Amino acid sequence: MNLETIIAAKRQALQQRKAKTPIDAVRALASMQRRPQPILNTVGEHVTLIGQVKHTVSRTGSLLETYDPVSMALRFMRGGVDAISLFTDATTYPRGLDDLTLVTRAVSVPAISQDYVLDEYHVVETRAAGASALVLSSDVLDKHALRTLVSATARNRMTSIVQVQNEDQLAYALSLSPHVIGLGSPDECNLDMNALKHLHALVPPSMHVMITCCLESLRDVELALKIGVDALIVSAMLFTNENTLNKLQGMLNRSTE
Repeated sequence: MNLETIIAAKRQALQQRKAKTPIDAVRALASMQRRPQPILNTVGEHVTLIGQVKHTVSRTGSLLETYDPVSMALRFMRGGVDAISLFTDATTYPRGLDDLTLVTRAVSVPAISQDYVLDEYHVVETRAAGASALVLSSDVLDKHALRTLVSATARNRMTSIVQVQNEDQLAYALSLSPHVIGLGSPDECNLDMNALKHLHALVPPSMHVMITCCLESLRDVELALKIGVDALIVSAMLFTNENTLNKLQGMLNRSTE
């Protein structure tokens, strides 16, 4: 799915929701949610493990597997993750916010929205859905919008993760003092170790860093840990059997020794 098509669809849906429900009404709903849980802004003693619930379809338009976001989230919980992330914007799937609400009600760990945030309204409704953190993409937001949304995220007491893919994006992101710098894309994962390591070296030690693409193999996890990131996102594929899960936990434990 073309990113421009997805963004255009999100903007259209946003205007419809704004016309139907004023932002003050969404703020009232957000105020009734439990307080956002601290997540990546408190890491340090261990690498934070985040399980990604992802809505994915095949080229024919059918689900690659039965998509049950709550079951996937609970599987991650049983595997001992520190947080759950949800990403549905690889397509123009319209129920991402509903799925986020279902997931946050089902789990006790913090939830991160990885869907593209374009407007303060998105921030507020994400908080109203129970999320504790969200990803702000430097690829889809101009500098003014990014600054505005980092501020809006802070006002809603959520953790802001600013995703960057090059030095220019990183330099501007650092000037905004977000909670976390995310390296890479939430959708396509290209583990260019040299590029990621270079960007990581430019981040001050006081700033936490995570890889925002979803790691799908133990080899990917091993490469990511060598960079020295504070958190990483993994696929449900690594939680399909106990042997793979034990190897994953062993790798994470060794990385903190």
